[in-house]
Amino acid sequence: MSANASVPPPSVTCVDILIYSLRMLLRCLTIAASFGVLLHVAPVEQTQNIEDKITTGTNPPGLSFVLTTRNGQKLFHLGEVIEIEEDYSSSIPSQYSLLQNPQKVEGGSPSSLTIVPSTEVIDRAHQTGRVSADTILRSLCVGEGIGFGIGSSCGDCDGVYKLRIEPVQFQYILNYRFAITVLGDYTIQARGANVVSTGDVSKPIPVTSTELKIKIVRDDKWSHQQLRLAVDRFEEAQSKYLLRGWNASDPGPGEFVQQTETALEMDKSAEIIRFLDTEESLREAVRLFDGSPRIATYENAFLKAILESSHRDLAVPLLASRMVDDDFLASEEFIDMLTAMAVQIEEPITFERADLSSRQQLNPRTLDILRGYVLALGHSLSSKRSGARKLGIATFEHYAAKEYCTGERLIEKRLADQVLLRVQSN
Repeated sequence: MSANASVPPPSVTCVDILIYSLRMLLRCLTIAASFGVLLHVAPVEQTQNIEDKITTGTNPPGLSFVLTTRNGQKLFHLGEVIEIEEDYSSSIPSQYSLLQNPQKVEGGSPSSLTIVPSTEVIDRAHQTGRVSADTILRSLCVGEGIGFGIGSSCGDCDGVYKLRIEPVQFQYILNYRFAITVLGDYTIQARGANVVSTGDVSKPIPVTSTELKIKIVRDDKWSHQQLRLAVDRFEEAQSKYLLRGWNASDPGPGEFVQQTETALEMDKSAEIIRFLDTEESLREAVRLFDGSPRIATYENAFLKAILESSHRDLAVPLLASRMVDDDFLASEEFIDMLTAMAVQIEEPITFERADLSSRQQLNPRTLDILRGYVLALGHSLSSKRSGARKLGIATFEHYAAKEYCTGERLIEKRLADQVLLRVQSN
């Protein structure tokens, strides 16, 4: 962040300063959320994998590390949001300090969770559900080189909290990182090396939380009721957001708080639908997903609901049907994702293989599936609304001209021109 990034511009009113401050706060919270953290909790790529092992570590004298749920809830429905709370305290005031970014100290590590049994627990850091057909489509282009990389960092998380009798509390939602998919009893425990003696902050102390025991049960009636409530809340908030025009322009001086609260309500409702993971919730997620990568100021939770769904065989035909609706934004990335999902369902074993031979084996069928989706998109362009039509045309033209080292266009030029001519005539 630059030196003047946190200084409001000159000649502003008190209202402008308030709006600016709120924007900066929201930006900080958004950055924290993008790491899958609340303050000190580990970024997902640094959190250890779940294991079938609960330890009985001994914490230093006077130090308490309690793992609990919000309001002490122990019984949860399958798909219910599970809010976790980590409480750090010390009966010896100021004897220990909690590091917000323990990775910066040699031997330090953030808290990580162990869930037992782990067999039917999905780690969303490694199993996001995102798939791509690109490497299969380019598998005939040997020698081009295929690869990608991602990275992130947090350079402003250096807080140190002195521990006292009154606990320092950190709350986060378990579902963002882990999905418990089977009914039964589970034990959760956190471990880390994020506490130091106040007199020597260079030596992190390993700490182990108390065991948290929860029970997961199924109640289809509850799931249905929660879905209907979440859909109603989302659509009400969305209507307000669109009516105020916040989707097209920034809120006015007196509307920023309302805009932020409305966007948050949309996101919270969408997340409830995401975590339910029933066939009914998937149908609603697809219906409410318009192809946009975002819902207001948040990542589109409906896309995550679709990608993470255990009903992928249902998701593919639903998405294929939704794609041709007049309001749907069919991007290049969406077509690639949908194609990959379809291939994955048809050939799950071969799809998971990373070798060139397997990719080339899938290439002909993948091209056929892609061609079908691109043509379906092309035939729907005439009925699409202006914004969706503009993006759809660009996506159609992009894929229609692709050859993927076959020596032939995906869509014959004469046919592609006919499709585009029909769009222009309407």
